[in-house]
Amino acid sequence: MERERMPNSVLIPVGLFWIIGLTLLASSGLNLAAETGRLAAVVFLATVGSACLVAAVGLQRRWGPAALVGYLLAILLALASLSNLGAAVVVVPLAVGIVLALSRPSAKQWTGER
Repeated sequence: MERERMPNSVLIPVGLFWIIGLTLLASSGLNLAAETGRLAAVVFLATVGSACLVAAVGLQRRWGPAALVGYLLAILLALASLSNLGAAVVVVPLAVGIVLALSRPSAKQWTGER
């Protein structure tokens, strides 16, 4: 029995969420290790990084609410990046791409979204 292949409209956001999540968790750990005193930043990075990993695994496992989590994370990342123009130039197009990819019919079919 052959497993159904994940469509690219889901595969791309999954890959991006893995990369973003691991990067944010690593950044959180490095901030904690450097004792920067920026506890709020460490908590934010760890929380959003963990949420990105949950969205990635959820999308891979066809968890229904994962698409909604993906939409919300893309919007959160875009809004959070607006305070830094350099980050916004990269993050906002990625966030728009995630939302557009998850909005495609093949992604909705994969996650069971209506």
